Amino acid sequence: MLSRLAESMFWIGRYLERAEDIARLLQVHLEVTAEETSRNRSTNSTALLEGLGADPSEHAGPTEVWQILGHDPDSPVSIVSALSSCRNAARRAREVLSLGTWEEINRAWRAVAQGQLNSTYQQLALRTVLDHCYAITGIIYATMPHDEGWEFHHLGRCIERIDITARLVSVAPVGEAASQIATLRACGADHAFLISRGGDRSRGAVIDFLLRDRLSPRSVVHCLAEAEDCLERLDVGRRTGFQSDAQRLLGRARAEFEYRSDAALLVGLSDQMAGLSRTCHSATDALSAHYFQGADASRWHEG
Repeated sequence: MLSRLAESMFWIGRYLERAEDIARLLQVHLEVTAEETSRNRSTNSTALLEGLGADPSEHAGPTEVWQILGHDPDSPVSIVSALSSCRNAARRAREVLSLGTWEEINRAWRAVAQGQLNSTYQQLALRTVLDHCYAITGIIYATMPHDEGWEFHHLGRCIERIDITARLVSVAPVGEAASQIATLRACGADHAFLISRGGDRSRGAVIDFLLRDRLSPRSVVHCLAEAEDCLERLDVGRRTGFQSDAQRLLGRARAEFEYRSDAALLVGLSDQMAGLSRTCHSATDALSAHYFQGADASRWHEG
């Protein structure tokens, strides 16, 4: 596959996942901070923005979070920036995308580019963004051949999901069960958690689920395994070793989490998550060097 198309499909996946995850995160953050004191709002808002690689002011609050993560076109972690970059990548890959995919990406971009995030009730605007993201994902999965282009798209989504989940886990508050459920909701994993873990809403159970549950599509281990499978299918016929350093990096990260004891999983959690984010950056660089012949400049800032 042409490196230009492979790179474009990879970044469509990452930007689409970023827009979806940030919209869901904002939904939860706005709900939670509405019931907090001003001091807690500032503390939690600052921690969230720093965890996502943004540079908040001294007394950040929900308004600043909404600007940086919602409608600021110059913020690499905003919904507007993600959907704009997704559309640009889609234009470069127009020849391999179905008409329905391109039209839905265009509709999503127009909705936020025309200021809908500021002109509509916040929760309604975020619901609209999520609906667009779900529609794009459904059209891609239902209409695109599951060939190399699809593999790169799915690979990009997995790596982005790993990165943002790691960042959310690193800033998740340590407290009552409601805080843990809020973290699960921000990651899109609350329903799956309640089905599989029942009444256990302890921090240890939540972290274990988000990092190591093999069946949850939102868990780190599941996404690492999916990314490895994508790379294996892109490297058909190789009998020993790995052609791409990305597969080695992702495989090592998966093994480290899967074989880590329950007690060790909660020790130095922030450092573990920072290391996981660095692995995502290194894997992306390895993919760029091997498949894309040059990196995309729009990515998360180093945390």
